[in-house]
Amino acid sequence: MIYEGKQSIFSHQDQYALIRLVNSEDDATTKKHEEGKITLTLRMAKYLSTSGIGDYLDGINVLLSFLLTVLHLIDCSFWDQGETQDVKEAQAFITIPELICYIYFLLDFAINFCLSENKLFFTFQTTSLIEYVSIFPSLLARLNIITGQKYIYLLRVLRFLLCYKLDKVLQRLSMEGNQFVQSRVFRLAYKPIVTVMAIIMINSSILYVVEQDYSIVEYIYFMVVTISTVGFGDVYPTTIYGRFSIIVAILIMFLVLPTQVEMLTRVYSLRSQYARNKYMSKKECEHILLLGSSQVEGFKTFLNELYHSDHGMNDINTVILQPSAPTEEMTLQLKQPALQSRVIYLEGHPLQNKDLERCSSKDCNCVIVLANKTSRTPKRDDYRNIIHAFAVKQFAKKQKSRRGVRVCLQVLQPSSKDLYFNSLGGHETDQVICVDELKLYLLGKTCLCPGINTLISFLIQSSKPSYDISKYDKNKEEWIDDYLCGMQNEIYRVPLESEAFVGLTFSQISQAIYKELNIILFALEVELESGTSVFVNPSEYLFEDYLHYGYVIASEMPNIDQVQQTKFPEYIQKNYCFPNVQRQQNNKNALQQEAEYLKEILSEGLKDDSSKHPAYYQVKPQTITTGLPKVGDQEKFENHFIVCGVVSDMKYLMMPLRARSLKNIQPIVILNQDLIPTEIQLQINKFPKVYFQQGSPLNTEDLKKVCIQKASALVILQKSADQEEGTANIVDADTIFIYKTVKLLNQNINIITELASISTISFLQISRNNYVQKYDWSVSEPFASGEIYISTMLDTLICQAYYNPFITSIFDQMILGSASVNKKHKKLYQASKLQQSNLFLINIPPKYQEKTFGELFEILLTEQNMIPIGLYRGEKVKNNNKPYVFLKPPMDVVISSKDRVYVLSAKQPKELENNYDNVTNQGQESTSQYLNIKSKLQGEEGRVDIEFSRELKRFSDEMKKFQSQLNDINQEVFNQGLIQEDFISRVRQSLKSELANLHPAA
Repeated sequence: MIYEGKQSIFSHQDQYALIRLVNSEDDATTKKHEEGKITLTLRMAKYLSTSGIGDYLDGINVLLSFLLTVLHLIDCSFWDQGETQDVKEAQAFITIPELICYIYFLLDFAINFCLSENKLFFTFQTTSLIEYVSIFPSLLARLNIITGQKYIYLLRVLRFLLCYKLDKVLQRLSMEGNQFVQSRVFRLAYKPIVTVMAIIMINSSILYVVEQDYSIVEYIYFMVVTISTVGFGDVYPTTIYGRFSIIVAILIMFLVLPTQVEMLTRVYSLRSQYARNKYMSKKECEHILLLGSSQVEGFKTFLNELYHSDHGMNDINTVILQPSAPTEEMTLQLKQPALQSRVIYLEGHPLQNKDLERCSSKDCNCVIVLANKTSRTPKRDDYRNIIHAFAVKQFAKKQKSRRGVRVCLQVLQPSSKDLYFNSLGGHETDQVICVDELKLYLLGKTCLCPGINTLISFLIQSSKPSYDISKYDKNKEEWIDDYLCGMQNEIYRVPLESEAFVGLTFSQISQAIYKELNIILFALEVELESGTSVFVNPSEYLFEDYLHYGYVIASEMPNIDQVQQTKFPEYIQKNYCFPNVQRQQNNKNALQQEAEYLKEILSEGLKDDSSKHPAYYQVKPQTITTGLPKVGDQEKFENHFIVCGVVSDMKYLMMPLRARSLKNIQPIVILNQDLIPTEIQLQINKFPKVYFQQGSPLNTEDLKKVCIQKASALVILQKSADQEEGTANIVDADTIFIYKTVKLLNQNINIITELASISTISFLQISRNNYVQKYDWSVSEPFASGEIYISTMLDTLICQAYYNPFITSIFDQMILGSASVNKKHKKLYQASKLQQSNLFLINIPPKYQEKTFGELFEILLTEQNMIPIGLYRGEKVKNNNKPYVFLKPPMDVVISSKDRVYVLSAKQPKELENNYDNVTNQGQESTSQYLNIKSKLQGEEGRVDIEFSRELKRFSDEMKKFQSQLNDINQEVFNQGLIQEDFISRVRQSLKSELANLHPAA
C-alpha cells in the first residue's frame, strides 16, 4: 500500500494537472493565479455545469415547451372555424400558464446569452432562431401589441422542436451514474419519439390554420393515420398549402425517422446490456481502463487493492473492457457494495474504435492490462496484450492530440518487455511488470533469504486478516499472534521536509524516527541531476535543505506532523559540508524517470563479456555441444541449491544467486528428467558453479546423487502451462509428491515452490490448527515460512505501481541489490554518498541474543549501517512446527537463539564472507607473526636504522607484488568454479617458504 499522506502523488483532475503537481510547486502556484483571473460568467457557467442546476433548468425548459404546445392545441379547439383569421380573447386557464412559460423562456434565453462565450454565434444559431419565432410574435399578440391572427399563434407550436434539448440532459445524467438513463437504448428511443410527435403536432396545427374544414382533433387524427400509412380518406386536405405541408412532413419522416429507428434497432439487438452500456467520463472524476485476459481472481485482487481504505478516499472509477459478457463469478464481484458504484463492466474489444469511445478511453487516466498467469500460450497472450495497449494509446493520441495515456502492463515472458518498449518507444510514463521474471527472481532470492516472498506480500498487500496490534502480548505462546501482528505492516510514503533533518545522515534520522515513533524509515527519494531516484538504506547520505520523500514500514499511515517534529539527541553533530552535486534541472515526472531507469536496465542485460557487466559472476560461455557440467564427485557438494525442473528464461533464477554483492556463492544443481534445451543452456552456462544431473526428483536415488541430505534449499519449478496437458490440480500433484519425498530425506531443507491452485496448500500443512479456516490461506504454515509463492501478489504490485511508480525499483533493489545500478549514474551516486542495499537474512550474534528487537535495531544501525526490518523465527519458538516471518516486531520483543533477522545492507554482512578472503587474511596474519616491524625499525635508543628500513621496503614491495599475483590467480580460478583444497595448500606453503627466505635478511 502506498499513500501520500498530506500530499498525494495523484490529483483528481486531468493528467496534465497531475504531472504539474508532481514535478513543480511553481506550476501549481501558476495554476492558482490563472484560476483567479476567471471571469464571473465563466464561474457561473462552471457552477451550473458541475452542480447539476443547468440540467434542471434545461429539463424545465423542455417540460414547459411541451406544455406550451399542449396549451396551443387546447386554444385551437376554442377558435371559430371559418374565414376569419383574427383570434378572440383566450380563456384565463390558457393565458396565465402561457405567460408564465413566456417569462421563463425569456429568462432562460437571457441567462444562456450572458454565459455564452461567442454571443454572435449564439444569437444566430438554430435553437436561438426557434426561440425568436416561437416566443416573441405570439407574446406580442397575447399582450395586444400586435394583431392576434391565427398565423401568429401558429408559431407557438414550433416550440416543441426544442424538446430535442432533453437528449443532452440525458447524456449528462448518464455521466452522473443514473441507472435509468445510462442505457444507450433509452436515449436513442427518445429521438424518434420526439420526431413523430413533432410531425403530428406541427402539421396538424398547420392544416387547421390553412384548411379550416375540420377541428384540430380531426387533423391530429388525420396525421396519425397518414404516418401509419393507413389513410382511411375520411379526412384529407383540400388546399394547395395543406397538401404541400403533408408532402414536407412525409419527406422529413422518410429522411430522418428511418435513420433514428435503425440506430435504435441495431443497438437494442446487441447481445447484452454490457454491450449496450456506455461510460461517460466526468471532469471531476478520473477513471482507469482495465484490460487483459486475467482470470476473475486477478481482477478481484486488483480491485480490492485499488479501492482499499488505506489508499485514502479516492473517486477513481474503473471501466473493465472485455470481449465477452461477465461470468457468474465476475457478476457477483461487481455487485459488491464497495465496487457497484465505481466499477463499470463493458462488453467490447480494444481494437474497435466504437468500443474505445464507449469506455471514454481518450480521457482515462491510465490503462492497466492484467495477464492470465495460467495461460497455455504465454507468447501469444503477451502479443495480444501489447497490441491492445498500443491501440488504446494510439486512439487517445489521435483524439486528444497527445502522446497517449499511461499504461501499466503485465506480461508473462521477459522478452515481451523488450518488445513492448521497442514497439512503443519513447513513452516514458509506461510501466511493464514481467510475471515470470519477478517470480524467478523471488524463487532464487528465497534460496538465500527464506521468507522474502512472504515479507514482500505483506508490504504490498492492503487486504489481509485483521488484527488489533494494541492487544498484542509478547508472552503469548502461539506463533499466530506474532505472525498476524507483523502482517499488519505496510509501506507508506511520507514527506521529509523539516529543517531539523538538514545536516544529518539517513541512518541518524532513521534511528531517531524508529525510537520515537516505532516506524522503520528504510528508503529515500533523492533528486539528482539524472532525475529523482529511490535508494534503499542510503545510510551515509547527508540530508540537504529541500523536500525528500521517505518510505517507512508501519502498521498505519504515520502522522506527518509527528514525523516532521522528530527530536534528535543533543550530542549529534550536524554536518553541513554537502557534496557539490547538481540537482534535477529537468521537468521529468516520477513516471518518466522510473521508465527511463527500467529501459536502461533492459538495454544492458547480460552479455558474454563479464568485464563490461561486472554485476554478476560469469565465466567464459561453454560450447553448445559440451553443455552444462554434470555432477561428478557428490561429496564436494554441501549447502548447495537444487533446482527441480527447467523453464524458459532460466537465467533470471540464477541472477540473484550469482550477484557480485555476494562474497560467497554456492553451487547450483539442476535436476531434470530430460536434457536441457540448447537455448536454455546458452542462458545459464555463463554462470559459474552450475551443474546438471539427469533424473527425477521423485526418485530417491536421483535425489541422493545431488546430495539432497546436504543441500540448503530446493526450488520446484512448475511445468509451463503450454506443456502440461492436465488441470492446475494435476500440476500441483507433482509438486506435492516432490515436496513430501524431499522432506523424508532432509527435514531441514528449505523448499520453495509455486502452487497453481491455492486450495492445495492444505496438503503441505503439518499441524492441524484451525487458523486457515478462521482467516485464509495466508496464515498457513507453508506460506508463513516462505515456502509458497502466490502469483496474485503481482496483481497487487501492479496496483501499487499505479499509485507509486518507484515501488518496483524498491523491490528490485531488495532482490538484486546493487546489481541493478545504472553504470552511467554510479559515479553520481558515489559523489552523493548514495548506495543501493540488498535484503539479507543473517544469524544473530550470541552477544545480541536475549536482547529486544529495539536494542538490536539500534546496535545494527549504529555499528553496521544495517536496517533490521523483521525476524525469521525458528522452529518451536512459539509452538510452531515451521519457521515464520515476523515483520517489524514491537520494540520489546525478545530475540531467541533460533531467530534470524532480515537486514537491509549495502554489503553482505561479514559473517558470510567467502573462504578465499579468509585465505588472504590468514596470509597477512602469518606475516605479522613472523615480522615485528616496530622492533626492526627502532634501535635501543629509538633511532631508525636506515639499512633495516630499506630492506623492509624492498620486502614490502615484493609482498605487494606477490599478493597481487595471488589475487589474480584466485579470481581467475574462482570464476571458473575450480578452486581445490590442494591448490590452497600449495599457496600457503609457497607463502611460508617465501617468508622464511626473507626473514633472515630482515
